Amino acid sequence: MPAVLGIPNVVAAAIAALVLAILARRRVFGANERTETSWLDAWLKAIVIVVFVVFSAVYLPSYVMTTSTVTDFNRDVQDLIGAGVWGAGFAATLGALWYAHREKRV
Repeated sequence: MPAVLGIPNVVAAAIAALVLAILARRRVFGANERTETSWLDAWLKAIVIVVFVVFSAVYLPSYVMTTSTVTDFNRDVQDLIGAGVWGAGFAATLGALWYAHREKRV
């Protein structure tokens, strides 16, 4: 059975996300007055945040843990690598949210 999210599928999803981001960049990433945000813009921003969190905190650590390089290590090293990748993704998420809030983007 083929992998659900193989490399070609991930590349295709990344290209689709990039095209969508280019088309919706002003609505999603543009600075705005928070009290004047429409419901559509709020939902689009929420979807972007959720997708980013799922990618950085779920998919990326899971992908790293299943690579042949990491599976060759003993369990303690694997756990340390997984926690490090998850922590880096969580830190990137918090940093992006802090920046977006500071610039009045969310």
